[in-house]
Amino acid sequence: MTDINDIVVAENPTDVILFITRNNNAISYPSLDRLYSRNKWIHFANNLELQQLVDNMEQEGLISRSNGGIRKGPKWRAPSFLSENKYPIKSS
Repeated sequence: MTDINDIVVAENPTDVILFITRNNNAISYPSLDRLYSRNKWIHFANNLELQQLVDNMEQEGLISRSNGGIRKGPKWRAPSFLSENKYPIKSS
């Protein structure tokens, strides 16, 4: 089973957020922030860049925010690594 931290380190942050929101499960911004903080801010210089990415993804309709969480948006798309079955991921 692949650990989410492996995906965070190896994949594009946009794809990671799309992956996390794939089942309409919400993730809070503090949890997303912690995920990248635990991984030494790989792909980002600081949390403001992460916030900017989340804002841009929301404007593009890839994600939406509701009830304090980040969820799948109306223009959500599957990240390439998911459709390529790059990681052994259990369906949830």
